Amino acid sequence: MTKDEFLTEMVEVLQTEEEISFDTVLADLAEWDSLSIMATMAFLDKEFGVKTTMKDYKDMKTIGDIAKKAGL
Repeated sequence: MTKDEFLTEMVEVLQTEEEISFDTVLADLAEWDSLSIMATMAFLDKEFGVKTTMKDYKDMKTIGDIAKKAGL
């Protein structure tokens, strides 16, 4: 998966209309809540085989942090 494809998928996962980038701060997104974290967890597991926990997301501040966790 390319970085552009990752961003496109994250828009779907987060169900946002906002344009996002790797610098987008998660806390700035109205959609960033426990449900979107769970959707992100499922996305990373399905697409990248990366298992995450709710605790992992406390340290993640940006979309780029999620991408790093995915290995991008």
